[in-house]
Amino acid sequence: MKNNSPAIVIGGGVNALGVIRNLGRNGIDVYCVVEKKDEAIYSKYCKGYYVFPGIAQSKEKVKTFLTEFKRQMNCEIVVFPTSDLSVLNVSQVLTELTGFRIVLSDFKILETMIKKRQFYQSLLERNVPHPTTLFPDLKDSISIGKRLSFPVFIKPSVSQLFNKKFGKKGFVANSEKELHNYLQLMDKHKIDVMIQEIIPGTAENHFFIDGYFDKDSKPVALFARRRLRMWPLWFGNSSVCVSVPLSEVAEMKDDIVKYLGAIGYRGIFSAEFKRDPRDNVCKLIEVNARSWWYNSFPSACGVNIILMAYLDAVGVDVEEITDYAAGIHLINFLEDLKSSLAMISQKQLTFREWLTPLIRKKDMTVFARDDLVPFAMNFFQSIAEFANKEKRSRLLGSKSKIESK
Repeated sequence: MKNNSPAIVIGGGVNALGVIRNLGRNGIDVYCVVEKKDEAIYSKYCKGYYVFPGIAQSKEKVKTFLTEFKRQMNCEIVVFPTSDLSVLNVSQVLTELTGFRIVLSDFKILETMIKKRQFYQSLLERNVPHPTTLFPDLKDSISIGKRLSFPVFIKPSVSQLFNKKFGKKGFVANSEKELHNYLQLMDKHKIDVMIQEIIPGTAENHFFIDGYFDKDSKPVALFARRRLRMWPLWFGNSSVCVSVPLSEVAEMKDDIVKYLGAIGYRGIFSAEFKRDPRDNVCKLIEVNARSWWYNSFPSACGVNIILMAYLDAVGVDVEEITDYAAGIHLINFLEDLKSSLAMISQKQLTFREWLTPLIRKKDMTVFARDDLVPFAMNFFQSIAEFANKEKRSRLLGSKSKIESK
């Protein structure tokens, strides 16, 4: 397939790499703009890349870049933002620019999906099962703490900004004192947070429904997967998951289709659920209103959601796809190696259980036989990060010994 409209991917990493491969393998010219060089730009399917520090966070930088990129290309361009903030920025910027294509929800809908305070209030209004969630002020922390069952999860309203500052999805508070201290820290940094119950259960209790709602807000692609392992072990990302038939997650599928349809959603999405063993109810944790880390996995199973989004954007009719290969494993090898070693050391995983996904039919997140360089870059980058972490640990250890003398 060859189409005259190139695509520009805003953002890098595994997410962008998946988008680039999904489109590039189908003959589409794909370009990428990143804040710093990473594995995505080394894909053979990336026709060209640009380094533009701060583009993910700045509406003005998105506008400046797209304006210049359009001047260079001199044709219509399909846009793929890959982070929460870039989705919000692109949705606003494209109302001021011409010559760009994207199927995206209205800004208010995207804001509801991305800003977690609004998102959970929206779920409450529509009776969608979800974890019990509170929205406290610092002054309420003591009274609220006395009513809670610990531990609880403190999560930000806007995940990307929080993760950039603290390097994690949120904080676990194990007592009233910890809760108050974390809320004080959030108040100091002016970060809006919420308190959420922690649903018990292992990684295998997590299910995901990925898909695409077309320009008429119809679900034309749905794909389900189950998490098997993750890293970090708590509140991490999937390191191994497996495709499952939609019939196995019928209740979750109905909930997300009904919810997204009710708000008039359009575009790519990835919804996370967790089955609560206390009442056996599948509860909606979050919905990504954009492409996600493992967007290449549905393609390996027969549903190229990214390509469908591209075709819909350029005016090509897309047919509904809900049938795909089940039982295929997805492995993020380097992340799963860390997860598996930790689980084996804690006697939560056997060597045979670790090996099983590797010997079955599988798709690898970064590794691809037809596109090897990104994996090599990712591998060497991981080695460098590990070495730097060890070096910092030794320096901190040496400093502690000196201070104790």
